[in-house]
Amino acid sequence: MEEATQKAEQQALKLAAAIRGGDEKAAQQCALWLAEQRIPLAVQLQEEADPKQDIRLWVGVEDARMTTIPIYLKVRPCMTLASLKDMVFLHYGFPPSVQQWVVGQRLPQDHETLQYHGIQRDGDVAYLYLRSAKAAKLRKDTFQRELERRQLEELGIEEAALLPRGSTETAAAPTPRDPADVLDAEEQMENPAAPLPARSPKVGWECPICTFVNKPTRPGCEMCCAERPKDYLMPDSYQPDKEELVRLQKEEEAMRKYEQAKEQRKRDNYQQLLQLDGQSLVLSVAAVDCPICFGTLEPGEGVTLRECLHSFCKDCLKGTILNSQEPEVRCPYIDQKYSCPGQLLEREIKALLSPAEYQRFLDLGISVAENRSRGSYHCKTTDCRGWCFFEDDVNEFPCPVCLKVNCLLCKAIHENMNCKQYQDDLRIRAENDQAARQTTEMLMNMVQKGDAMYCPACQIIIQKKDGCDWILCTMCRTEICWVTKGPRWGPAGSGDTSGGCRCRLNGAPCHPNCHNCH
Repeated sequence: MEEATQKAEQQALKLAAAIRGGDEKAAQQCALWLAEQRIPLAVQLQEEADPKQDIRLWVGVEDARMTTIPIYLKVRPCMTLASLKDMVFLHYGFPPSVQQWVVGQRLPQDHETLQYHGIQRDGDVAYLYLRSAKAAKLRKDTFQRELERRQLEELGIEEAALLPRGSTETAAAPTPRDPADVLDAEEQMENPAAPLPARSPKVGWECPICTFVNKPTRPGCEMCCAERPKDYLMPDSYQPDKEELVRLQKEEEAMRKYEQAKEQRKRDNYQQLLQLDGQSLVLSVAAVDCPICFGTLEPGEGVTLRECLHSFCKDCLKGTILNSQEPEVRCPYIDQKYSCPGQLLEREIKALLSPAEYQRFLDLGISVAENRSRGSYHCKTTDCRGWCFFEDDVNEFPCPVCLKVNCLLCKAIHENMNCKQYQDDLRIRAENDQAARQTTEMLMNMVQKGDAMYCPACQIIIQKKDGCDWILCTMCRTEICWVTKGPRWGPAGSGDTSGGCRCRLNGAPCHPNCHNCH
């Protein structure tokens, strides 16, 4: 066994000499032999290979109170972490057992050097976290003896005892011990299992983070603010001291003031909500960019819509309302992935338009409602705005605007004539009226050529001048596919693919000439 150990040591020395001399072949042979024998070996740089210059290391020292204090240490990159801990212990009095170093987001080991972790130049950074003495299981007397021993070693004194200043005794003549104390110590050495003196039980809860023992009434750690363990139960017999009672009273008063401030905030918010509800427009409280004209709006210049909370400038919202062909104006916000479904409220529209513009908007809504209603009838008097909804058992409509009586069967006004007399007179006038005949022939010719078509719902003749294959009947507002000359959707309206042209259903176009624009 000794021969094997001696041979392994010789091979290790040969390996070191070969590396130092640059003999690659010899170094390879020694390393191969050591690997085959599985010899436990440690390779470490010698001191002469390390840089000799000192550098200033910036150290952030942090304790359990989360307080960071920066200091500078004069170190060498070749120092191990154990040497660095010893230097901090000697200069600042922090034992190595309470030191937890962090270098480059890593926890270095005691045998690793600073250079191994990137500490090579002035200003490099490291962090030192000081654990509590209780967490490190360090007693005060042990700490004091270790500090005295280390200070004596630094002075070159191997074994001695420090005595109080002014003592007449010498270090070489220690104070004689009482024989009774010696016997007690010998008995304790012979019987190590003897019970230790009972300690008074600690009152309070121990912080799971910093191990500080807090008073039972504290909801959080006094040192690190960690939360009290949920399974901790306050002793029934515990009576808070005077200091705790003062703290509890302050906490109760602070909680009462917090609840009062909370209720006042609720009342203020409610009053603000009532004030906003009384306004026609909600003005933006911060600077915003209009998503339509991209103009920057100062606080109070933009308008925030109530339904969707999108903000625009007043001019862009006004233009959106005036250009809308629908009585319900949608929010104009749209981007590549989202189109807002919100709508402008009636009072918002009224506040953005002038009285004349608002009246035209209302007229448009009435007109759309009339045209989209199947049971509606408009008075045949020229420029009269009167119209009504009629039922099957009603044959006449006395217009409340022009006071003329409309025949719902003939769809005309024929005063002093019955329906048969009116229809006979109409056929006679059509045969003799050249202008009416030419107009009829022109429309029929356009329908035959495909330049016009009958609306599939109300049968009026409509034409498409240019643009998309999607058209809208101006009378009944039916959506029409121009290439198929039929309705765009099924009976249920927009989105119903059970009927209509069914364009792009399962990826197929509705017609060979379909431009896929509807």
